[in-house]
Amino acid sequence: MIPVPRPVRVLATLCIVMLFAACANDPSSAATVGETGEISIDQLHADVALFGFFTKLSGAPCGTPVGNETQESACARFALVNDINEELAKAYASENDVKVDPAAVTDALARLEEGLGGADALKAQLSDAGVTRAQVEAFFGRLLLESEVQKAVVKDRLDEAALREAYQANLAQFTTLEVEHILVADKADAERIAAEVTPATFAETAKKESIDPGSAQQGGSLGGPTSLAQFQTQFDPDFVAATLALQPGEISEPVKTQFGWHVIRLVRRHVAPFEDVRPQLEANQANTEFGDWLIEQLGTTSVDVNPRFGRFDHDTGQVLPIRSTAQEPAGGPGSTGSTGSNAGS
Repeated sequence: MIPVPRPVRVLATLCIVMLFAACANDPSSAATVGETGEISIDQLHADVALFGFFTKLSGAPCGTPVGNETQESACARFALVNDINEELAKAYASENDVKVDPAAVTDALARLEEGLGGADALKAQLSDAGVTRAQVEAFFGRLLLESEVQKAVVKDRLDEAALREAYQANLAQFTTLEVEHILVADKADAERIAAEVTPATFAETAKKESIDPGSAQQGGSLGGPTSLAQFQTQFDPDFVAATLALQPGEISEPVKTQFGWHVIRLVRRHVAPFEDVRPQLEANQANTEFGDWLIEQLGTTSVDVNPRFGRFDHDTGQVLPIRSTAQEPAGGPGSTGSTGSNAGS
């Protein structure tokens, strides 16, 4: 072993001390969003605790670790993405005078308290999570503001044509069927039944002759109204095709499937009108439209993330863990990234 002169050892020790001092004096920001949005490290740490508390209640993980990343680091990235999105929503709220009714925040807190078994139970769980009631109340206010922004954004973006296109594309979800059938083993029996049975005698015939134990005693009924989408996945394709060829009230010719021979009666087909399902269509499209809006905002907004927590990718809106083999982020104004080992919060 080669001896190291004392002055060199002292200098090396000093360098190590300075290195750790630099690590200890991280920038005060976990991220900056645009010219005025700043997410402090203290805020991020508080939000990690809050997201940890709420995801534990829901049974979902707080972030998904990548490779050998710690759960704590994944949770920090998850919280930071949400905080960045919140900054974008806050800017919109300020520009468009979007506000939250304080009563809605109070109600949300009351429902949480009730769901956990009362004030004492909530206090105990908050204590275990290292979170205060005031923090939760403020957090609800932030979440509700973002929700109000989402509603406003979606209302502006979802025009009549887009909704009607979504309606037509998902018509199977808005169509319900009521179907009866009689199942027999032989084609001859099926032909005889198809020639003799009427809508008035169908149920009684099914009880006497159907070999389907699940529906025979129900007069051949396959259950209450079933969505067409579900019907198409649950039943044999030939059975489905024969059913959809019928008009309500009609009875089919014999239809063969792997289970035997069927005589089918379409009792009812109902297609929900566009206006009746409009709220559902808007809700279904809301997350997609809001997600698209967020990505568009990132296209014109600089976002800088402290490498301690990861690197930001403008194309996806995600904070990615920094890996030793990581590539630079996919671009966009203000994208940050560097190589190095992954660091937790």
